Amino acid sequence: MSLSPQAAELLFENIVASFQQGQREEAMRLSVSALEQGLDEPLVLLLAGESLEQDGRGPEGIALLREAAEIAPEEAEVWFCLGTMRIRQGLEEEGLADLKTALSLQANLLPALTSAAAASYRLGHLTDAQSYYRQIVALDPNSADSLAALAAIAARQRNAGEARKMASRALALHPGNFSAEMAIGRADLLDGDPDSTCARMNQLLARPELDNDARVAILDLRAEALDTLDQTDAAFLDYASRNALLTQKFAPRMAREVSERYVDRARRLANSLSHQAPQAWQDTAGPDTAAAAAGCRHIFLLSFPRSGTTLLEKVLSSHSAMLTLEEVDLLSDIASEWLDSDAQISALAQLAPEQAAQYRERYWQRVREATGAGLQGKTVLDKLPLHTLSLPVIAKLFPGARVLFAVRDPRDVVLSCFRRRFQINPAMFELLDIEGAARFYHEVMNLAEISRALLPLGVHEVRHEQVVERFEQTIRSVLQFIGLEWEPGMLRFTDALPADPRTPSDMQLRRGLNADGLGQWRRYGAKMTPVMAALEPWVQRYGYE
Repeated sequence: MSLSPQAAELLFENIVASFQQGQREEAMRLSVSALEQGLDEPLVLLLAGESLEQDGRGPEGIALLREAAEIAPEEAEVWFCLGTMRIRQGLEEEGLADLKTALSLQANLLPALTSAAAASYRLGHLTDAQSYYRQIVALDPNSADSLAALAAIAARQRNAGEARKMASRALALHPGNFSAEMAIGRADLLDGDPDSTCARMNQLLARPELDNDARVAILDLRAEALDTLDQTDAAFLDYASRNALLTQKFAPRMAREVSERYVDRARRLANSLSHQAPQAWQDTAGPDTAAAAAGCRHIFLLSFPRSGTTLLEKVLSSHSAMLTLEEVDLLSDIASEWLDSDAQISALAQLAPEQAAQYRERYWQRVREATGAGLQGKTVLDKLPLHTLSLPVIAKLFPGARVLFAVRDPRDVVLSCFRRRFQINPAMFELLDIEGAARFYHEVMNLAEISRALLPLGVHEVRHEQVVERFEQTIRSVLQFIGLEWEPGMLRFTDALPADPRTPSDMQLRRGLNADGLGQWRRYGAKMTPVMAALEPWVQRYGYE
């Protein structure tokens, strides 16, 4: 039923009055009713969308806010509301883009600056986060939380002096500020004083008001300090306690949202492929004409997390002909269409060339969008370790692609996966328990072995230890495999590292090549005993002692 102009005006006035008087629930209720009667003012859409989100209908709420943004694209507040709702719904990148639109319309919109700063920090966009927090401090010099965030960013950038400076300003305004205390603890560690870091973390852990997210951060830093002190038993316990809290936090979400665990998926794919007829997989689904038309080579860099893929990718990306897709997933949804059941896998083996061409074009369109660069004469490196689970799709869709497979001592791989703090997604969730990490490693490597035996893949193993210890010789061999010439500038690959580290490996690589990570498993002694039997076949397979 449509409202008369007079009734619509009166209803809208009541919504505005309720909103201005702080009666938000009433304003939301009225907005839902107004929308049902055809009133689609931006404020009505915003409040009705918020009501839908509260009712667990987040995607519908976002749709209403997008409609509001289309009606009033010049209103910064609308883009701010859309961005924050998207972030609440887990769409961080999209929400951050909306917040940037809001700030382009109103540069000093403090709530948008605050939300954009926090989202950028969570996403690892440290340079952007630093810029936003500095703008906030310029507008509000007494913002202790923003100063503490600047201290945390400086600490992550390994700038101990700046971290202490910002943290001291934050603590002067807000004694006991948690983020500032953490930043000083990180600065102590950077300055070679892990004992002070441990002492500060012990004091923080004694605070009764801590939530589990804070405990995760404390345990993570204390474990790192204990590892530096070579107190590996104590460090292992802290890593385990941290991971137990993360498991507790994310297990309900995984149970709710993930239909098949990654470890189960790897096992199922290996079993299915082992029963496939080899001949069907040897027949191609036609050449990759999209890559040929673009005039580029195509390389996949695969393996398992913490196997040395990031080091290898950074080295190769310093080559003038290399165009890198770093941790950008352009393939998983395509792979899921073909790998979710035995029947689909069998159908993939029989894939017709014209059907394959459609999927190839979809992939290469995404490559063009992700890189924003011309592909002519380039070698496109698609690096995502767990695309190992997509090897059947890679083999069928991209018969001309080469595969670099990173290898590292399995014991170091599993220990490192357990120790490092990743952003939790369904794959990284498998790494929170060391025995679970070993099981996942076994299933993924087993799938890789079966795939390499069955599929017509051009694969070159790259041993992480050899990259570290015999750098030029190893990289020359890799370049020969992919058809490129050695460039002396590759010796200085760290010069081209981005300012913002995205992964634990990125942060380590800022120190350049070093052998510190080799053989770390030996230091953890008995703590590795529960996984040694599971890893032994792979230790033997890859020729480690």
